[in-house]
Amino acid sequence: MDLESLKVLEAKIDQFLDQHEQVREQHDTLQERLKERERQLAELTAELKQYEQERAEIRVRLERVLSRLEKLDLG
Repeated sequence: MDLESLKVLEAKIDQFLDQHEQVREQHDTLQERLKERERQLAELTAELKQYEQERAEIRVRLERVLSRLEKLDLG
């Protein structure tokens, strides 16, 4: 193997290592974005659960009020 072939091989290895580092950085960035999205999803899921509980409570209270109004003799 001559000196020129070694230079070409070294350049290709350097290029490969640079690409590998870029891919690794992209992977890390995507991992962080995924963690953030999962955190947001958990937060929104908790909010949704709270809203559903509040809605159920409002429904029960409205049904009680309507039941009491139906018992009144307004006619």
